[in-house]
Amino acid sequence: MAPGDQLLPERQLSEKLGVSRSAVREALCVLDSMGLVEITPGGGACIKKIGVESIVGPLASIMLKEKETVLDLLEALKIIEVGMIKLAAERASKSDLYQIREAAIEVYNDVANNRDDDETDVNFHLAIARATQNSVLFNIMTMLSGLMKEAYGLSRKELLQGPIKICYYQNFEIYEAIKNNDAELAAKLIEDHLQMATCEIKRVNKP
Repeated sequence: MAPGDQLLPERQLSEKLGVSRSAVREALCVLDSMGLVEITPGGGACIKKIGVESIVGPLASIMLKEKETVLDLLEALKIIEVGMIKLAAERASKSDLYQIREAAIEVYNDVANNRDDDETDVNFHLAIARATQNSVLFNIMTMLSGLMKEAYGLSRKELLQGPIKICYYQNFEIYEAIKNNDAELAAKLIEDHLQMATCEIKRVNKP
């Protein structure tokens, strides 16, 4: 089925699947809450266009139950982002550089003023991903960044009190490396950035 396609009415779904109408109704409500279908009063349910953002929440609730999974996620992020930032350093346009710099400024202002806004940090990493001019990498980073935002959760405030706070100020160094087409330096800086994040998450979640 394609986005916009109408699902069968509840009665027909019930007969086809061999379950009660209440079970069908409950399943549709779950799919609606996950952003996979849209239910309109009197109009039934239809398939929604699924973007990367639509699957982050449900995926996070499954993946991030264990601390080890969060660390595995950071490891995956490091592997992908180190290669990604090299491409960004080679391909970033003037518009991309502007977006990366603006995102770095927003992160700096949030951290300097102790504002707990993980969206700005995500925007910085996504601005770098966008600069690769590779839509697959951008979609992967959208999903991974969303998962990391979920993973930080309540730990973020505590993280910002530790050494990782310095790490956010280094975003300007990352920006300069990309601006100067220095792929190796940009890769080293982002690797250090993510390594510090890993160490701090281990510290915060230590029993």
